[in-house]
Parts: sequence; structure tokens; C-alpha cells
Amino acid sequence: MASAPNGPSSAPSNGPQGASCSDSVAAKAETTLLAALRRAFCFAPRLTASAPAMSSPASSRASSSTSSEDTARLLGPTSIMVGLSGGLDSSLLLTLLCDLRTSGELTLPLRAIHINHGLQEAADKWQLHCETLCAQLGVKLTVCAVDCSLNSAGVTTERAFAESATVSEEAARHARYAAYEGALDAGEWLALGHHQDDQLETLLLRLARGSGVDGLAGMPSARVLGAGALIRPWLEIPRQSLEDVARTRKLSFVEDPSNQNTHYDRNLLRVGVLPLIESRWPRYRQSWGKSQQLVRESCELNADLAEIDLKVCLAAGASRLCVAEMALLSSPRRRNLLRHWLISLGCSAPSWKLLNRLDSETCVHTDQSAQWQCGAYSLYRFKGELIAVREDDFEPQVMSKQHAPSADEVRIELPGNGILILLSGSETIVSDSHFSVRYRQGGERLSLPGRPSKSLKKTLNEESVAPWLRDRLPLVFIGNELLWVALLGPTAEAAKYTEVNASGQGLGVTFEWLSPALELSREANSRL
Repeated sequence: MASAPNGPSSAPSNGPQGASCSDSVAAKAETTLLAALRRAFCFAPRLTASAPAMSSPASSRASSSTSSEDTARLLGPTSIMVGLSGGLDSSLLLTLLCDLRTSGELTLPLRAIHINHGLQEAADKWQLHCETLCAQLGVKLTVCAVDCSLNSAGVTTERAFAESATVSEEAARHARYAAYEGALDAGEWLALGHHQDDQLETLLLRLARGSGVDGLAGMPSARVLGAGALIRPWLEIPRQSLEDVARTRKLSFVEDPSNQNTHYDRNLLRVGVLPLIESRWPRYRQSWGKSQQLVRESCELNADLAEIDLKVCLAAGASRLCVAEMALLSSPRRRNLLRHWLISLGCSAPSWKLLNRLDSETCVHTDQSAQWQCGAYSLYRFKGELIAVREDDFEPQVMSKQHAPSADEVRIELPGNGILILLSGSETIVSDSHFSVRYRQGGERLSLPGRPSKSLKKTLNEESVAPWLRDRLPLVFIGNELLWVALLGPTAEAAKYTEVNASGQGLGVTFEWLSPALELSREANSRL
């Protein structure tokens, strides 16, 4: 849990007895910490995805969809921004980076950011402590106040946070990283003070939640974030090393009183579970770290395999998969491919339940249409393909007024749905007080030229109009008379408006719909 401190404190001293031994341990720990920072920020060439300090640049979660542009962001920072809570980890990280700056080893611009969650009474005091520390170190500080009371985690009140610790942690984390992403400049790296103990806690939490190999790989040492990247240079160093250095330096930092509250999952692991494990298996950190490294390698192999399968199964466009090719793969490979594909499109990692549904249902009854939901995406099986369509904030509404008219055409802007263009005689039809552009509500009927009257729904099915387009199709009306349907063309009743007879009578209006929604339908495009 990203917490905030309670008040200034410093690491306790061990007293005179055994002080020299303690100082020696602390000096060795400081050397280790500084070496990690030098590897991350001071040496050239800059870090790459294969460099030791970035052994898992974006974990499988990000690396599976890392573009060349994303890779470039991981090659080296243009500046550094330290995530500063005011606690021991972040305060020490900023202090040691300032030491490297003072010695001339660090030449990159350095600043800090503090996220004020506003969830506890002492939040403003924690912010003040960060401001004081940055003033002492000569570091520019950016403060971001975030609203954790209403966010994507569905938390509505501070009381709700208290009643649901798990939701509280997730909500605060979501708000915090959103603020980080928004604050990063192009090419800038966000440095966080996460250490080995944080990584082990994350591993146990994900085990408890039934995570797959991507989750069990733990937090990545680096990944793309916003316009820049995120790096955790101390992820392989135990917290005890940080405490030893803070103690000898008499570092001032702040403590979060909730850190001892075992109502929070992470605190329970830190206070009650990990010490018990260490008492029985003193070297568990090394063995667990080895296991996580093996899991990370498995993630990389899974991503490589998914890329191979994606090249075979990809249809026309990145958002379309060929179902027949998918059916030739084993079930685990299909799930691996589907997960990789959805993440590469920018979708949140799909749940195990959804992956199982997609795997079991996609290749069954391939002659029928089907639909699934994955976050902001709708997935359609349509004409032998699995198609991902990103849902936006499109809200169907009646449009009856003309926009941007010219001598030759009238353009009607359709919010969230492109434009409708009327050519030749368009001003006459649009000026009709009964003219309107609507969307399908149900019950509409039409007669296409030379064909009997049918429901619009049946006609769309017969014409094999893509399912994701049907509710977006603009319908042109004069009163309650349907004149034109996008992709289908003018109705039989529209002749007086769309045709010109031998005597030159008639408006000859033509319609054209231009919308991003059409990009996912090759057949729809061919009909225009």
C-alpha cells in the first residue's frame, strides 16, 4: 500500500555497543545502493531491455506489446523524477541521487513528485515534510492532490476505504499512478524506492489472488509509463539495507501509522507472515528471487510464442484474428495468443475466466455471430474472424440542424460518429423542418428499391452489416418517412429526393457517411 507518513522520524541507533560492526554493514549497504543507482542513471550506454538492471523492462504485461517507440523510452532518461512519499524508501532514494548529483556523477535534471491522497488527517503534514526535504536538498517538488474518493475502483467515501482495505489500496494505487503518468515529461524516468521486500509481498498477494505467470513475475524493474518510463533500481535489495543506511545517516523521514494495521493485506504479510517465514527459512529471499527470475523468463518465452502465433492468425488489421487459424492451435496457445493480442491493442489484461470463455467459445459454431466484453473493448466473432472494437462514449442522438454548409454540400456532424455529407440539392432537403438524422431504436421498416418492405433489423442481417456498426448507422428521415440508411443506400420512398427524372425534376441528393467506425469493416467500406 502506498502510504503516507505520520510524522518526522529517523532510524533508531543501536547504541555504542557493536556500533562499528553496524557502521560497517551500513557502509556496505550504501555502496550497494549507490552502485544500483549508478547502473541505472549514470553509465553510458543507457539501459536496454537486455541490460542486467532492467532484466524485465516491462514484464510480460508490457513487453508483449512494446513498440519500437516504447523501447526507445527505455534506452535512457532525459531527466529523473523521484516519487516521494516522505517515507524511508523514497526519502533515501532522493537523498542518494542528490549525493550523486553533488559528486558530478549524475548530470541528468532531477526533480521530485509528491502525491497527496487526502485520505488521512495528517496528509498535509506529510506534504509539508516533503516540501522541507526538497528545499534542503535543492530539488524542485511537484505536488499532486488526487481524489481517491471516486475512481475506477468504485470507492465512494473514506468510510468505504476503511471498510474495504483491499479496495482502498487499489484505489489509492490507481490514482497515484495516474498522477505519475500525467506528470512525466517526454523521455523522463520516474524513480521509485521499491525494494526486495516489496517484491516478495507483491508475489504473495498475487498468489493469493490466483495470478498467472505474468503476475507471479512480480513488479518489473522498468516499464514504459506515459511519455516516459518507470524504474525501480532497488528491487533486488532488501529493506534492511535501506534501514541500515538511513540509521547511520540519521535520515529524517515520516512513518505511516497504518503500516502496523494488519487489516491491510500488505501490512499483514509484512508484519505477520514474512517474519515467520524468515524464522523457518532464513534464505527464502534468495530462493523466491530465483523462482521469480525463472517465471520472468517463462513470460518472455510466452510473449515470443504469442508473437509467432499472432503473425499466423492475424487477419487484415491489428484488431482482427482469423478463427480458422486459431482453431489449429492448442488451447493453452490460444489463451496465450488472446491475452497477448488484447494487451497489444491497449486492453487491460483479460481475466482468466474471460480467456477460458474466449478459448472455448470462439472456435465453436464459427458460422454464427457472437459477442464478448473485455474492458473498453467489445469482441465480435463475425464471418470467420474475431474482431476487437474499442467502445467509446458514442451516444446516439437526433441531429436535425445543418453544420458547415457550402455551395455544393451540407455537412452534418454526428458527435462521436463522424459526419454525414449531403450533395446536390442538399440545402433544400436539410431546410425542411421535418428533416432529421436518427439512429436505430427498433421497429423501423424500409423498402429498398425493387424489394418488399422489411424490418430494418432483418435487412441488416440479410446484408451482413457488421454488428458493431448497426447501432451507429445514420438514418435520414423526413418526418417519419425513412429515406436513407448508411451502407444500405436510399429507400424506395426516397426517389423524389435522390433521383432526377427525364424532365430534370427531383433534387438528386446523394449521401455519404464518413466515420472511424467504418475502418473495422472491409465489407462496409466496399459498400460506400
